[in-house]
Amino acid sequence: MKKLLIKNSIGPAALCALLLLGCGLKANPVAPASNAAASSAVQELAVSNEKGAAVLSWRLASSGHLGYILIERSTLGAPGNRCRDCPRAFEPIDRLPADNAGEKSREYRFVDSSVGQGETYSYRLQLCDEGDVCRESSTVEIEF
Repeated sequence: MKKLLIKNSIGPAALCALLLLGCGLKANPVAPASNAAASSAVQELAVSNEKGAAVLSWRLASSGHLGYILIERSTLGAPGNRCRDCPRAFEPIDRLPADNAGEKSREYRFVDSSVGQGETYSYRLQLCDEGDVCRESSTVEIEF
């Protein structure tokens, strides 16, 4: 009889413990940002080789308010980036303030002079709003 009582009480006790622990939610919900929205916000993202440096240039659409722009780089052959068609690991290399006043042409340029010969680099932008919600742009690649 005691075995049956213990057996019947373990299930409800485990269920109560699970309900008390909660779902694990750590922050307020944020609507997911799509890559399509960031890709349409960044126009004409390009990278070129100018005097041994990688020069990124892009233009932003006039819609939306941005807090800042993160520039990220991935090096082919580095740990986590062994094959060209595999998902790549990107590292932030700089952070630029965004011009939201509309007075400038919203054209940006960034020079990465820390590139090495014989390497292949990929770059992308993270467009971040004042709440630190970021959206990825498309990726561009260059070989040195």
